[in-house]
Amino acid sequence: MPNPDLSTMTYLATLTNKQLLLVKGPDAGKFLQGQVTCDVKELNEPVTRLGAQCNPKGRILLSFRALQMNNETIALRLPASMMESAQKTLGKYIVFSKAKLQDGGNDFALFGLFGDSAAAVASTFFQQLPTTYEGWIEKDGSYLIQLAANRFECWVATATVDSFIDVIEKQTQKVSADEWQLLDIAAGIGEVYPESYELFTPQELNYQLVNGINFRKGCYTGQEIVARLHYRGKLKRHMYRFEYKNDQTPPPGTTIINSLSGQNAGTVVMAALNQQGKIELLASLLDEQIDQAKVESATEKLSQLSLPYAIPTAEEATQ
Repeated sequence: MPNPDLSTMTYLATLTNKQLLLVKGPDAGKFLQGQVTCDVKELNEPVTRLGAQCNPKGRILLSFRALQMNNETIALRLPASMMESAQKTLGKYIVFSKAKLQDGGNDFALFGLFGDSAAAVASTFFQQLPTTYEGWIEKDGSYLIQLAANRFECWVATATVDSFIDVIEKQTQKVSADEWQLLDIAAGIGEVYPESYELFTPQELNYQLVNGINFRKGCYTGQEIVARLHYRGKLKRHMYRFEYKNDQTPPPGTTIINSLSGQNAGTVVMAALNQQGKIELLASLLDEQIDQAKVESATEKLSQLSLPYAIPTAEEATQ
């Protein structure tokens, strides 16, 4: 059966590969502010932020999208495969705070809604829409986050999942979570998975270009390394979007090599099969290797695709 045309309809993806980790307590915001790259204070407004938790060497332990549900609850949306690791790495420090970690898997079901009429469809359940990109609105304990003009994340409270599905499924076509992953890839938003744990600095995933790092917020674990990379302009590696023809999707952490020399050039961040039957991926690699890069096990070189933001030169990065 041919794949549907994803340019003319509205689609619903059930994101079973994503999960919410809830940070709860009077010190939730204070605790996270000292642990992550984004400015948690910005979450006082109805906005979400991408961010990362790093080790002392500035390598990412955890990537997420954060939303402050109330004064004592901040939700981190992350890959489900990272839940156990996230509880360990954050839990190591939270013992000193008036806050606790709670797996939100039983409290929320996550969905991705996208397509030409996504905004209209979303409003049939949530009644209103966010006013800005990365903004959110809440209805009866469920959250609608706007990522683009016709793309939304839906964090639906368990008690209202059945009514959400009844309303939304009638107006949409179901697609797999891979279709949602392709949209993240096209948006240039990379995530860390168990296979890429501690492999990347935030800048190697372009987090400075998607509002995932605040360089003025103050100290957090790994901040000194992240700031040094930014202010001294030593960034020689960025994340790029590519495609190539292959039968198997490479997992995160797969090596990228130079097709001529065979030398290590970078690493696959995430990948998915697109509508043209090609593998589309984000890869973090040395800037000088773009033209000759290929996945280690593949025969075909990677073909570069566009991103919605520009990769700065070393000089531009420090301005």
